[in-house]
Amino acid sequence: MKRLQIILVILAVALVGTLYSLPKVVVDNDEANKNAVVDESIPGGNLGNHSDSISEEDLPRIARWKSQLLANGKVQNDKEALDALMAVFKSINKYDSAAYYAGLFAESYQEIEHWRKAGDAYFEAFTFAVEKVKVSQLTAKAREYYNKILDSGVNDLDVKSNIAMTYVEGPSPMQGIQMLRSILEEDPQNEKALFFMGSLSIRSNQFEIAIQRFEALVKYYPENIEGQYWLGASYFGAEHMEEAKIQLQKVKEMDADSIVLTAVDELLQRIK
Repeated sequence: MKRLQIILVILAVALVGTLYSLPKVVVDNDEANKNAVVDESIPGGNLGNHSDSISEEDLPRIARWKSQLLANGKVQNDKEALDALMAVFKSINKYDSAAYYAGLFAESYQEIEHWRKAGDAYFEAFTFAVEKVKVSQLTAKAREYYNKILDSGVNDLDVKSNIAMTYVEGPSPMQGIQMLRSILEEDPQNEKALFFMGSLSIRSNQFEIAIQRFEALVKYYPENIEGQYWLGASYFGAEHMEEAKIQLQKVKEMDADSIVLTAVDELLQRIK
């Protein structure tokens, strides 16, 4: 559920006013122009001089792993190089660059594990995107790789849940919601679908419904800290303040990271 942390932050912005920064730039380096940046998630993306986008410290790491992954004019079957290159991009908040290279690898080596990695990378990148055009492009790429998994005959409900969310964030939100409902009909305990449905209920201010979703989530997955937090937030939104206080105090006793704890403290201050 680590990727769902992103959704937590997005929702926290709306509910408690938490501020966070969003990555926008993608890098493509070569020996001829080390500081050139290209939006590689967009076909035909134009090069431009954005040298201050990537630090001098990070450029050599990117160049090293990229040259190892892309050698002799083709993508090498080097998972270590791919993972290392993606890790560098993610460490500097260039999630769409990480997705781009995962996609290149998946296109070269057509296997389910590679489609999943590419789909997950594009899904992660879309959750950070701001512009509608970019969101549309990234969600389309995520669906492309996820659908390859489903087309292979694998019934992966986590993949279907992610596909559903790409529709929710696009022009067909009801299609995504219906997909999530279908997943819960097939597997009422599905962790991702319960989380997403609860999150969407909060977005639409349907806090009582959100409570039902998150109560089910933490019943089946008590270690899901995001679910525990959003149960407390749902109580807060429904003005069940005593339940909210008890639930949020419970979250503070769990091994939550600073993002969650900050959101918890903000809500507890509002309750007081």
